[in-house]
Amino acid sequence: MKRIKKFAAALLTAIMMMTMTVTAFAAESNGTLTVNVKGGQTLANQTVNVYKLFDMTVSGSGESLNYGYKVNETYKSILDKVLGAEVTDKSDQGYYEAVQKATSDGKNGNNTQKFANDFTKELLNYNKSNTSAKIEATVTETFDKASTETSTTFDGLAYGYYLVCQTGTKAIQSSLVALTEPTATVNLKSEAPKIEKKADKATIFVGETVTYTVTGQVPDTTGYDNYIYKIHDTLTSGLDFVTNTEGTKVKVTVKIGDTTVDVNEADFVNATGEVVTTPTRTMVLDLSGKVRAATTGQTIVVTYQAKVNKDAVVETKNSATLEYSNNPGTNETGTTKPSEVVTPTYPLDINKINAKDKKMLAGTHFTLYGSTSEGTIDRTKAIKVTKDGEGKYTYASDQNATENTTTDMVTVADKIDGKGNLHINGLAAGTYYLEETKAPDGFNKLANPIKITIAKSEDTDVNNWTISKDGNEETDKIIDIENSTGSLLPSTGGAGVIVFAGVAILLVFGVVVSFIRDKRKAC
Repeated sequence: MKRIKKFAAALLTAIMMMTMTVTAFAAESNGTLTVNVKGGQTLANQTVNVYKLFDMTVSGSGESLNYGYKVNETYKSILDKVLGAEVTDKSDQGYYEAVQKATSDGKNGNNTQKFANDFTKELLNYNKSNTSAKIEATVTETFDKASTETSTTFDGLAYGYYLVCQTGTKAIQSSLVALTEPTATVNLKSEAPKIEKKADKATIFVGETVTYTVTGQVPDTTGYDNYIYKIHDTLTSGLDFVTNTEGTKVKVTVKIGDTTVDVNEADFVNATGEVVTTPTRTMVLDLSGKVRAATTGQTIVVTYQAKVNKDAVVETKNSATLEYSNNPGTNETGTTKPSEVVTPTYPLDINKINAKDKKMLAGTHFTLYGSTSEGTIDRTKAIKVTKDGEGKYTYASDQNATENTTTDMVTVADKIDGKGNLHINGLAAGTYYLEETKAPDGFNKLANPIKITIAKSEDTDVNNWTISKDGNEETDKIIDIENSTGSLLPSTGGAGVIVFAGVAILLVFGVVVSFIRDKRKAC
């Protein structure tokens, strides 16, 4: 009896231990997965998809922790394509071992990422070819364009091995995660490629050439059969691309990493996006093949030039965008926000008026001078202009030219474009001296040159530039200059002669009267 009791007790203990083990195994079968996007980004207009590739069981604890895997039948055909010859055993264990081998870190340590991207590509291709029988994500969440969310959480997910990918306007960069504990986190690496454009000049004269530099990085093209990487650039009417000798393409220089690549021309594009051989103000530079052959993360530097023409205005700018692939297995592309550089050129509007009645004065002649490094007038720098019309002039692109240029500018009687009666376009920010060389008939010429200072905007709004006259800012950006009529100077003829003649007669008369009076006394 004692033996039976001992056996029963031992059996009960064993059952209890087994029960505890099973309970411990089953108690933690679900967890929460948090998905974060890369810093500085949001989930706006994005969809986060989560696919469970393997069911997972967890047993034991500590160093004795064990995992069991069961492949999800839904994804076997996708796994077969991605793993290829690596799958020799179609059992759960066989798929597990094949995935483990494919994701083991090798050269560059990116095998896991490659598997994730390859799986995503094949999955997207499958769904594209089987529209009526698409493979749906285990869980998914879509965010609208106004969303500011930077993370999302999926609760109640069964333990397993998951693929997480983000689709939408950004480039896809999938991630893999093993959910084996109550909580797990995925930090998505997805990030849209970006470019930054700069100019070598902050402000410019008409006729100057500006060098633009566009900088980007070679994106991760893993999982893409074809990756599109095109730089688009559009100029305003005040800029013209510098072209090749034939004038059929835009001259460019491209450097990837430390190597200058054999791309030296970009195509002109017309309003409908067609490549043309006649100059337009839109170009496209296709670097798709070059980035696919380059190393991820290498710096891309593209340089090209544009010349400022006489139509330039304050908002003379260059706007570049990047078109890039954002959906593996398709030809779909996204486009970055425009990266703009403003290289302003400024107008000078003069309002020449009568000091008495404030009416405009025509026929006043002016010459504009540059300044010395000390800020004084430099009479060796009389600025040459071309005449565009009565009272309208533009800074001459060739300051050494002797033909079709002048330094003499003349005011007109009426406003030009609703402003002053003398307009000069195409000046860079800086200090100038305006000298009146001839006044209108009946008016006095200004004794001294007027100091004019044009200052670039201190903020990002290019239109917040300022212009000053002798140190005082003109809020309407028009330089008012007054002329006065001359006063009558003293003279020595006319009435003065008459006055003096009268005085003389009176003196003579006085002498005669005195003579007669003396004569009578003598008698």
